[in-house]
Amino acid sequence: MSWLGWLALVPFLWALDGAGMRRGAAVGATFGVLFFALEFSSLLSLRPFVGGVAFLVCGALAVYGALFAVVFAGVGGIRASPLLWAGAWTLLEVARAAGPLGFTFGSLAAAVSGTPFLSASALGGPWLLSLGVAWTAGCLARGLRRRRWLSGAALGPLLLLALAWASPALPPQGALTVALVQPNIPQADRLDPERLPDLVARYQELLAGIAPPLDLVVVPENALPAFLRQEPEHLALFQDAARRLNATLMVGTGDFRSGRVYNTMLVLSPAGEVVGTYAKTHLVPFGEYVPGREIWRRLGLGRVIDPLLPFDQSPGEEVRPVANLGIMICFESTFPGISRELVQKGAEVLITPTNDAWFGRTRILWEHYALGALRAAETGRAFLQAGQTGFTGGWGPRGEDLGQFPPWTKGTLTLRIPLHTGLTPYARLGDGPALAVAGGLAALGLALKKRPRPR
Repeated sequence: MSWLGWLALVPFLWALDGAGMRRGAAVGATFGVLFFALEFSSLLSLRPFVGGVAFLVCGALAVYGALFAVVFAGVGGIRASPLLWAGAWTLLEVARAAGPLGFTFGSLAAAVSGTPFLSASALGGPWLLSLGVAWTAGCLARGLRRRRWLSGAALGPLLLLALAWASPALPPQGALTVALVQPNIPQADRLDPERLPDLVARYQELLAGIAPPLDLVVVPENALPAFLRQEPEHLALFQDAARRLNATLMVGTGDFRSGRVYNTMLVLSPAGEVVGTYAKTHLVPFGEYVPGREIWRRLGLGRVIDPLLPFDQSPGEEVRPVANLGIMICFESTFPGISRELVQKGAEVLITPTNDAWFGRTRILWEHYALGALRAAETGRAFLQAGQTGFTGGWGPRGEDLGQFPPWTKGTLTLRIPLHTGLTPYARLGDGPALAVAGGLAALGLALKKRPRPR
């Protein structure tokens, strides 16, 4: 159903045709609230943990996302121009992905995952894909009133196909055999300390079922409700598995250091020793920390916020690979800048351990996993994801499917994946070229005047 992404904006842009700035902004507010309320409806699965606050969070995110749509629609209502619409929409997606409150869910680029257009992102990144899809939607919307624009709609997919065909394929520099562990532990069980012995037994069973030879085992984010470095009796389970398999093993845990808690991946050597760590640098706002917590308290909302998130986690010091492993913990894989920085610093494969069990069986689990295909194609690296309940699987260096384990089931998936060392044009140049094109199109669309209608 990814083809629907090419049509999703058409009704919205059609409504902006001739709307003007004020009515356009009103259309944007309506569209934005509805779109982002649907986009973030998966957060309602948090109700068992936070109660009715889940509705407030979903509503607040819908309003926040709608602010970007209002700005776009106010500008987009000035001119009925696919040039303006395509360029401005792309800049809108970049803007809402920026900063500590940024998010990329609901972007047009995500809709291209799993299609032949995807590898064009090796040249221009995700925003090039968004630009092509937005151009097509703009031409179709404008073409409903001015038919001459309909032929221009084909330019988007044709150009992306041509760029995908022209994108360079990096030669592999070796390979890894990797076992991805999916324990299928519901979030309620993972939060219950009394279930810890059962969870340990589950991991023992899963790890015992992995057979050598292999190079790497990936266990999800926050594997157990324990601080593994501070509770060595629980870390021993994973150390024993690394020794038995004679393989490197990655496992997620909270790490308590200097009075702070970090969301961390431990990297164990085949001898079972901790030889590397990576602490998550891009934390989830209102999920792992509360932005401006003191302000909320002064507003009298501390009694609401503090019981739900009693302490803030701390971000890691820097984005960096551990040896040749580019680790992105959960939410980090949704941002292209993090994967670019990892490969620039020497990552030969991208790996995302995640705990999406918070969101039950909602579609946001699939969208999160699909964004991994973008990270793979953008950087020319294989991408692996190991989830608590799913999705667990891998994407090849051009965004092709390498295999996926059935979600919401217990087991392991073993994949043989290529390693790469070169840089794609996007990994080298970043977002600048695509943003320059988007900005130029938006400016041109604003500058061009309407032709007077014949009398």
